[in-house]
Amino acid sequence: MKGFFNIKTLMTLVLAIIITSSCKEDFLEVNPTGVVSDADLSSVENAEKMVIAAYASLGNDGLLAHQYEDMWVYGSVRSDDAYKGGGSIGDQFDSHLVEVFSLNTPANGNANLMWTYLYAGISRANDAMRRIQALDEAEYQAKAGVSRAERLAEMRFIRGHFEFILKVLFKYPVYIDENIEKPDIINVGNREKTDQEGWAYIAEEFRNGVKELPDSQADEGRPTRNAARAYLAKVLLYKAYVQNDQHQVTSITSSELEEVVSLISEIEGTAEYGLYDDYAKNFLWEYESGSESVWAVMRSIDDGSPEGRGNFSTGLTSSLGPGYGCCSFNHGSQNLANAYKTDANGLPLFDTYDQGPQIATVTDVQANNIDPRIAHTLGIIGMPFKYDPNRIFDETYSRVPGVYGYKLGMKDQELPTSPAFRQYQAFFSIARNTDQIRYGDLLLMKAEALIELNRVSEALPIINSIRTRAASAASVSRLVFADGSPTGKWNVGTYTSLGSQDEARTKLRWERRMELAFESKRFFDLVRWGAAEQTLNAYFASEKTRRDYLIDAHFTAGRDEYLAIPQQQITISRGLYTQNPGYN
Repeated sequence: MKGFFNIKTLMTLVLAIIITSSCKEDFLEVNPTGVVSDADLSSVENAEKMVIAAYASLGNDGLLAHQYEDMWVYGSVRSDDAYKGGGSIGDQFDSHLVEVFSLNTPANGNANLMWTYLYAGISRANDAMRRIQALDEAEYQAKAGVSRAERLAEMRFIRGHFEFILKVLFKYPVYIDENIEKPDIINVGNREKTDQEGWAYIAEEFRNGVKELPDSQADEGRPTRNAARAYLAKVLLYKAYVQNDQHQVTSITSSELEEVVSLISEIEGTAEYGLYDDYAKNFLWEYESGSESVWAVMRSIDDGSPEGRGNFSTGLTSSLGPGYGCCSFNHGSQNLANAYKTDANGLPLFDTYDQGPQIATVTDVQANNIDPRIAHTLGIIGMPFKYDPNRIFDETYSRVPGVYGYKLGMKDQELPTSPAFRQYQAFFSIARNTDQIRYGDLLLMKAEALIELNRVSEALPIINSIRTRAASAASVSRLVFADGSPTGKWNVGTYTSLGSQDEARTKLRWERRMELAFESKRFFDLVRWGAAEQTLNAYFASEKTRRDYLIDAHFTAGRDEYLAIPQQQITISRGLYTQNPGYN
């Protein structure tokens, strides 16, 4: 929530391109107002303002149409973790189409807006880069206080971030860098790079950051060398799983997995990050930018802008409880709630978790051995809401429980008394920084790479460290009633062995779900692993008996791993863009 190097200046910055006229009549030769000429922008001071504009694009997400920094619709609702929620199936209907897959088409308006806003961010980064490259190096260093190479690396990092999102959403985006003239952009297709070439292109954005970015930054929010290492590791992990034209994983590249391990080991060696003692600290504004936050989008409040720079992408996910009022989107699935059950040793019930007792209320949480991360992740009837023992989650917190149940997602919530909480119009925003990579996620990436390299024993202490933190006294100390009694029968154990490579793979994937649920990772994990069809159609088979609105839900392999290229964009390209398989 901390301010980000004078973000208020962005609000008054006018970014426009000059309109020139070929007419010679004197009365037409006037200087237009409200525009900025190329000459005006060709200074270090104004280039730095364009850099700020590029950073500001990170926080320009909002509601469902372009929620790209907290992609709960695309990463959670599209998986087995969450239901869309809201007031009805028709409430934000485009997101319903995404959830059930079978009804989704290239005409989805929200997908088109995601595409549009992400490219707006890329355009800002490219504009800043063009200006910086045109300036004298010595003058830039003197006035900006950093080298051109460092500032360009920041812009490439931001551009790479947007490119990564486009890649996991659409597979074949259009790659536009600062060297392509704006009039020529319309002539760039979306199949000029193969899938693997696209990943390599994005990886180079972050390799540049590893080379040029500093180890630390005076301004919070600017990426560092370790942030670039982390993002590069993330990109390479995705790239390692080679897909064919039908999105099926055909091989896994060991050399890239080795680099993932090496990069994350380098980060560990700097001792810059560490797991919080308390899992909850990842989801409370008081602890933002702490030891587990590797790179985050900065948020602010009371910064001089009309509504602050809060997280508008979660503006519809608040409860209907006292102090809120709208809109009850993003509910946990019954499948996810059941997955938190453990056996007597505190280990997952891999094969039987979705059978037997259903986790619905606090009574069920107290009657079953259960992973306490459920209480950090889902709202449960009868349990304290967001760690406040005097505020009990009840039936009134959900909008249409007959359709979407009661289990509201909790990680994006803040209490209405929080300084980070802000109502704007009928909606809400949270001015807690939005983590894009946190250390727990990074450690599990390393464990995944090690397991796929068949270095299973090296992954064991990593997974156990995550589970140990989940069971720590600090992590469960918040999960109590007003009298101090525990709200659940908390039981998380560690593994003595991960077993075979296949068994270790199962345990790692389970751990990613438990640790990262409702952090918009799950669907993209399933696609990366080549497990989406099997997992989601099995999920739909059971959930249709619980949620009638899922009657049409079905995942089609070779199509539904990615969104369609928006039809509006194909039209704008005059048919140049190639549609993804299955959408023609």
